Amino acid sequence: MSKLHLILLVALLGSLVVNAWQYARLREAGQQIGSNAVATKQIDSGNALKRTPSDTSANAESTASSPAPAYRDLASIMAIKDPMERMQAMIEHIKNLPVDQIGEMLDELGNDKDPKTRFLSHLLLTRWGQEDPDAAFASLGNLAAKRNGSQANAILAGLAATDPSSAVAWLTDPNNNAQHQPWMGYSLAQTLSAEWSRQDPEAALAWAATLESGDLQTGAYSGIIDHLLETDPARAASVAMGLESEDRPKLLGEIAETWAEQEPSAAVDWANTLEGRDREVAMSEAMAGWAQLSPESAAAYINDLSAEERALHSGPVARRWAESAPAEAAQWLGAQPEGESKADAMGHVMWNWTNNDPEAASTWLAEQPQGESFDRGASGLAKAATHAFDDPEAGVTWSSTIQNEELRSSMTRHTLGRWMQQDPTAAQAWAESNGVEAPAPSRSGGK
Repeated sequence: MSKLHLILLVALLGSLVVNAWQYARLREAGQQIGSNAVATKQIDSGNALKRTPSDTSANAESTASSPAPAYRDLASIMAIKDPMERMQAMIEHIKNLPVDQIGEMLDELGNDKDPKTRFLSHLLLTRWGQEDPDAAFASLGNLAAKRNGSQANAILAGLAATDPSSAVAWLTDPNNNAQHQPWMGYSLAQTLSAEWSRQDPEAALAWAATLESGDLQTGAYSGIIDHLLETDPARAASVAMGLESEDRPKLLGEIAETWAEQEPSAAVDWANTLEGRDREVAMSEAMAGWAQLSPESAAAYINDLSAEERALHSGPVARRWAESAPAEAAQWLGAQPEGESKADAMGHVMWNWTNNDPEAASTWLAEQPQGESFDRGASGLAKAATHAFDDPEAGVTWSSTIQNEELRSSMTRHTLGRWMQQDPTAAQAWAESNGVEAPAPSRSGGK
């Protein structure tokens, strides 16, 4: 999972917990929430997906002295029109489902790719990990990263939040082959330490220090660093600097970017204390984080650097700047020294500018000198013309201006292929006049 997806998931979970609390308060006050819901039908008690806590004898006895709970079966929950009320009811259902029915409910949910179903499964697995981890892990069978790695992480997160010593025992069990699978051990250790560090960061750090160098240790430190970044970026940086791993530059870069989004000056000052590859990666990511806050300020800082430094770090700033002001980003990037960073960013900048103002973007690019940056810019413009404006003829024209033979050939095939779908006669004529082999028209044919 990428960092952005993780941040969004954490935010969503936090919001849902608050919503669930509010829902409970409303229910305790005797308010009705769900008058627009489909009435709960009499259902088969053997169906865990449609069984509610009110179906159990214990709940039946409690209703004599308290209002009937507002829990619904899953079908009725999904029929609720209000999305916030629907989410609140779903969490209540999961919170109160008997633990011995969680596995059955997961079986009935199956492997549906729908995001709502995946989210529901994640919540169920997390609760199962908290209350009956042995049964939860046993339900996965032989762990394989591609098949059920995300399920194992959900279970482990629930267990680590309530009983980290048991979570460690499971992960490091010599018979648990998951820890030795590529990326599985890293991911599981990261999940475990991230949850543990929320309860006791010092204990989590002490555990990470006992691990041998490798995926488990790197994953453990990564999870702790992710948590520390929320409140103490300097401490996160200190922890990362003590890690002897080929992944250290990447971790330092993540720290620099997140820190710069909070305190750009402090992040840049810290990055400047590093050396070699560590410094190069951290500085570029710090510039990206700073540009997220104020691309103009980040660009002004880079303008005062040496030509060599500007060539290394201009790209991340331009990429972020192009999302809000592509014309300004292009003008600034065009004045920077040539280098891989500039070239990598130029395609992204021109894509954004072409989507915003194609005439201005093409006019500006046509005036730029030939070189790698021009080629990448022409590639970005050609893609935008072909896909955003459905003008593959313009895409082919720009693709043909690229000097890099490999890139020109690739982009010409791509844009010409789209033109063949739209107007095979015109596309074929262009190909013949320019000595290019035209791809065969697709089954969809032309317009």
